[in-house]
Amino acid sequence: MGRLWTRLSPVLGLLLFAAALWVLNREVRHLSLHTLSDAIRSLPRTAVALAAFLTVLNYIILTCYDQLAFLYIRRPTSKWQVAMASFVGYAIANNVGFALLSGTSARYRFYSRWGLSGGDISRVVIFYSGTFWLGLIVLGSWSLLFSPAARVDGITPLWFTRAAGLLLLMTAVAYAAAPLYWKTPLSVAGTEIRLPAPGLIASQFVLSALDWALAGAVLYVLLPVTRPDFTFFLGAFLASQLIALVSHVPGGIGVFESLIILFLKPWLTADEFLPALAVYRLVYYLLPLVAALAVLLVDEFYQRRHHVVQWGNAFGTLTTAVAPKLLAVFTVLAGAVLMFSGATPSDPGRIAWLSRIVPLALLEGSHFIGSLAGFGLLIVAWGLSRRLDAAYYLAVGGLVLGLFASLLKGGDYEEATVMAGLLAMLVPARREFDRKASLFEVPFSPAWLTAISAVVLASVALGLFAYRHVDYSNQLWWVFEERQDAPRFLRATVGVLVAMLALGLRQLLRPPHPQAERPDEQQLADAARVIGRQPQTSANLVFLRDKALMWSDDRDAFLMYGVQGRTWVALGDPVGPRASAEPLVKRFLEHADDYDGIPVFYQSTGEWLPRYADFGLTFAKLGEEARVPLSSFTLEGGGTAKTLRTALRRVLKDGGAFRVVEPMRLTPSLMGELREVSAEWLADRATAEKGFSLGFFDEAYVARFPIALIERNDRVEAFANVWPGAGHLELSVDLMRHRPSAPPGIMDALFAELMQWGREQGYEFFNLGVAPLSGIEESPVAPLWSKVGRFVYGHGETFYNFKGLRAYKEKFHPEWEARYLAYPGGLGLPRILADVSALIAGGYRRILLKN
Repeated sequence: MGRLWTRLSPVLGLLLFAAALWVLNREVRHLSLHTLSDAIRSLPRTAVALAAFLTVLNYIILTCYDQLAFLYIRRPTSKWQVAMASFVGYAIANNVGFALLSGTSARYRFYSRWGLSGGDISRVVIFYSGTFWLGLIVLGSWSLLFSPAARVDGITPLWFTRAAGLLLLMTAVAYAAAPLYWKTPLSVAGTEIRLPAPGLIASQFVLSALDWALAGAVLYVLLPVTRPDFTFFLGAFLASQLIALVSHVPGGIGVFESLIILFLKPWLTADEFLPALAVYRLVYYLLPLVAALAVLLVDEFYQRRHHVVQWGNAFGTLTTAVAPKLLAVFTVLAGAVLMFSGATPSDPGRIAWLSRIVPLALLEGSHFIGSLAGFGLLIVAWGLSRRLDAAYYLAVGGLVLGLFASLLKGGDYEEATVMAGLLAMLVPARREFDRKASLFEVPFSPAWLTAISAVVLASVALGLFAYRHVDYSNQLWWVFEERQDAPRFLRATVGVLVAMLALGLRQLLRPPHPQAERPDEQQLADAARVIGRQPQTSANLVFLRDKALMWSDDRDAFLMYGVQGRTWVALGDPVGPRASAEPLVKRFLEHADDYDGIPVFYQSTGEWLPRYADFGLTFAKLGEEARVPLSSFTLEGGGTAKTLRTALRRVLKDGGAFRVVEPMRLTPSLMGELREVSAEWLADRATAEKGFSLGFFDEAYVARFPIALIERNDRVEAFANVWPGAGHLELSVDLMRHRPSAPPGIMDALFAELMQWGREQGYEFFNLGVAPLSGIEESPVAPLWSKVGRFVYGHGETFYNFKGLRAYKEKFHPEWEARYLAYPGGLGLPRILADVSALIAGGYRRILLKN
């Protein structure tokens, strides 16, 4: 259901955006672009100045959200630094939207520099996000209860409006009263959260209400005198903003405008409203965004002031911090600028001047090429967000082409300045785009295709609005004259639509990319070479051939993974030298993101957790791995040693004999006998083979390793395949099977003999594998998971012998080492664990068929 909604929500947002454009077109059908431009210029300067003042005041209030958050987490930090980070975050988020680039990303560069932990950053984000919604809840409930302007007459009945208002009010009251009755910390998205003190909650309500009231006042002061009372207006403003936020359209553009025009139609016509809305977008959205980018640049210049020797380096350090996601968003904006420019009339004076020095064919061609370059930038921005080197070069080329096209098609130096500015940020960031994949290797995400479609749709709608008074005829397509912008718009639109159709066909006809290709013989040979230098033995699971491999550039390190649904599961940590293995973490995360996957690292060691934390992953303890120090292992004495000694004597007395068979001595007849033992073992337990992180009987896999046997009367009674680690550090087993008719304690005897054999061969440790949920009560991460895990460990014997497995391994007196699941956090942990279990069991289909 979650995946379906992920795919449907962008489409629903696009439909809402298209509906908003249709409403705007209907409401402003008597308004021309020239009339709109004149109306904007005629707005009173005092009103514009007041709107700018209220915007500054509003952003000051917004920065107080973060100030409160730092009081909440009890981390004293410079107030002006917090204000700077908060302003940058809100300015970017307001324009781009939380779906494309959350303001949290911009804040993170500051917060991490100040030494905040991942948990503290999560608490700050949750706190200021909650504050943001509190004012909307309070003012929205008041508006729904007492202000008829907050609804469209005839759409919602009065009782429904009042009920919704009452529900919002009760929600606010419940939150305000919660600290009086709820003292236990909550777990939100894997982070433990304590409720704020009553004083902080009161401050949250006051600040958020002021924020929303000021945001509405910015637009209110720009409206003509026929505007309604502010109380009625604020209700309409809040309702429009709420729906715009839910639509996921960046900045709510188009959606907000169409809704508020409908809500306030009894007081203002669209012709009166639209100039104020245009200036509101400029003052409240675009100017703060420009200021925020300037703050980012100045801050980065200051941080690197001892190393920056030229202007380009300042841009380079800035783009290193915010690229490539932010550069991808700016590239989309640059493409939109080129397309919108191609849809609107050029300045007649500039065209007249250009026509004296530029041939008409070049002017016409530049207009067409400029629109196509804009569409091309929308496409390559997807590759920039994925750090593709090909997308980088195409983006640079597209910006250069757009720059010259802007100057040649109409002397649009403003657009050329935008292209040049983005080039200045993009060129020094070359090293950030280091992926060699093809631009079209991975299908575009639904959200990105929707964004491209929205820009094209908006461009076409803008052109139709700009040239609505031009009489259409077939001859327009073939008119090539100096002052004929409408034919140029039509030709450019057809070119863009053809390119868009080609892109759609390319995506539909592309062959499906295999998400997890099984390794071939060459890859297994390379893996054997890498594993031969690793002291840990768990990497031998690669030879099951049921996992895909991801290689380092020099093929001296690899990562093995499987895919179940949206969950991409890396088994263990990357294998190989640390310097070569570490980049595989980033590569795996990017590859999973390409396919809208959820990346996790399963059974990770604590040594790698800091590296995963660098990428924002959180952790849940899965259990503990048992390793027996062979130097201290003995069968002498009492207790468990006596139990093992008794089991071994019983097997030997019954005619059993232990031996280790090397791979080259494994005969076909012995392999057949091992298969027979395995089949009897599976049948006795009425179970099927597992996989992924557990070995299964496969002759090619079994034949790769030594086999430890206990035989009786020349008949194999029990066996285990043996994993020898490099440097004689570790010895382990994976596949362990015995006949149902074998003597009791035969596996104890096998382990005891094998440990003694390993000690004689010079091995330091014997690895007994992981005991699930063992030691989870000591886990410092994922508090909610720890509570659930402790409960299952203590009361889950019906489903799995958790305590029994721990007790069995404990009798060998092992050393215990924690194993973790590294995942992106949030509330998806149960689904992730279910997908991992299905991957081990062979998929959900196999589970259902078995049941």
